[in-house]
Amino acid sequence: MDYKEIAKEILENNYLAGVRALADDEEYKVGDYCRDSYEWDLENDCSTYHTTGEIANGTCATMIETEYFKTDDWETELAENIKKAVEANKERYGDKQVIVVSKQVNNDGMFDPGEIRLVNAKVIAVLD
Repeated sequence: MDYKEIAKEILENNYLAGVRALADDEEYKVGDYCRDSYEWDLENDCSTYHTTGEIANGTCATMIETEYFKTDDWETELAENIKKAVEANKERYGDKQVIVVSKQVNNDGMFDPGEIRLVNAKVIAVLD
């Protein structure tokens, strides 16, 4: 996977970005929009997919840090941030992943550390 090419697309379009691990019933290709995520049922400590069916306004993903760069080579630094987010997401959620982008986030709700909720999340890369 060429993370530098993905970084270039994110930077050129001023996207917010994340890595999404897909549920068993999700299948996306580049250009698709992801469905909204389910909320977390605090009372039952599980996804609302299994209880109330309550949907969040946005797609949850592991955030790719896109706003702060220490060097003049932004593409290389962002590519490294993408790689770190992919590894963190894989370790926590599984191998079936996509990189999603948006121009808007939803900050309402419960979040895991490093999580972002992207509104109208669009797939820009399918990872294998």
